[in-house]
Amino acid sequence: MNGVHGVFRARSAAHNGAVRSIVRSSWLVPAALFGGIALVYLLTISPNPSPDVFTADFAARHIATTGDPVPDISDFPLLDDNIIRETWIVETADGREAVGRAPGVIAASVPAYFLLRPAGISAVPGGAMAALVTAGTVTLLFLTLRPRTGTRKALLAALLLGLATPLWSVAADGMWPHTLTCFAIVGMAWAADRERWWVVGLCGGVALWGRLHAAVICAVLGVLLAVVRRRPAIAVRVGVVSGAMLALMSVWTYWMYGSWDPSSGYRAGDFTGNADRNVIDVVNFLGFWIAPDRGLLIWTPLLLVMAPALRRGWRDLPDWSRALLVSGVVYLLLQGLLVRFSGGDQFYGYRTTLELLVCATPALALSAHRMGERARRAFAPVAALQFAMITPGAVVDGFAVKVAHVWNRNAFLWGPFERPLAWLVLVGGALVVAGAVAMAWRRTEARPA
Repeated sequence: MNGVHGVFRARSAAHNGAVRSIVRSSWLVPAALFGGIALVYLLTISPNPSPDVFTADFAARHIATTGDPVPDISDFPLLDDNIIRETWIVETADGREAVGRAPGVIAASVPAYFLLRPAGISAVPGGAMAALVTAGTVTLLFLTLRPRTGTRKALLAALLLGLATPLWSVAADGMWPHTLTCFAIVGMAWAADRERWWVVGLCGGVALWGRLHAAVICAVLGVLLAVVRRRPAIAVRVGVVSGAMLALMSVWTYWMYGSWDPSSGYRAGDFTGNADRNVIDVVNFLGFWIAPDRGLLIWTPLLLVMAPALRRGWRDLPDWSRALLVSGVVYLLLQGLLVRFSGGDQFYGYRTTLELLVCATPALALSAHRMGERARRAFAPVAALQFAMITPGAVVDGFAVKVAHVWNRNAFLWGPFERPLAWLVLVGGALVVAGAVAMAWRRTEARPA
């Protein structure tokens, strides 16, 4: 009898050990991913980012240290004698000058400035917050894909998005609107896959706090899924929560600018004026895709490698991943109407198409197994090229191309003329790292299960 009990105890202990191992592995990989990516991002944030970022950081610091939403603009030397000063300034209801940025990019950095309290004007706390949020984006993508693709493929997709695209050189470099919108898009994907529609709406609210017209991504996603599944309640739940977030945004703008208009952080007239011109501006729409320095396909050619597999596997994809991709395309069309494709100065790679890239990522990852032989052979070299292209501008400042040259230069190819030694070291190091990862990946694939 004791022997029987001993067998049962041994089996129970083995079972419990297996369960503990599974539980450990379920959180260990994403924890390690977050920690590693966050460390890389934190080490490469920009201490002198674009005025788009720095002005939002300036406002966040003022709120964190004084509780006052309207800083004295004369305290911010970056705007002194700037010929486009009005780009970052709006007028409050009582006639004062205030920083004009999206509410989310200011609010998200306030905790960092409250905790770190830099002695002077600094972009570092805001950059650190951007690094952590973007590391969360990469980790959440991994958690979204893992149940459908397995750990290894989900990890590869997350690393490619995190280190081989401008998500690293832009969203993780400072608190851009894309820092929040990209996190929110992946959050929508995670929640839609698990049919947590309230969370989809909440993430949609985060997206519109980062960029007001990003609300269209959440709206299209919710409506398409409601129609495809014939469940109007999906759109209602998504809409109620995202609508509440829009109302909360209006409270913020009233507190900061004295206006309930959620677009108070920007000069809305600029966008409506752009729409009148851009509707027939073919060059502007093409620029999002093929401009040498700001084109989506120029910096992320893996999209071309994986596009045939996406087409072949389209019908087999989860409906939410297809709807998310469609919503990203709709967003980019709206983006093309409201703003110029180039997105301004002082950043490396592209930024205005980051939302479409992230919207497309789940569908691309989930259809990757449909790649043909030529695409499979091209995948690793192109992925290594993308990583090498992004690395110089993500690691150090000084490689960005000015907006006047986005059609005749590329920051990566122009790098050897600007900073030859730094370019050679960073690109060479990136290729060595990519080669080592590719070799290790092949060895693990060759091992028996």
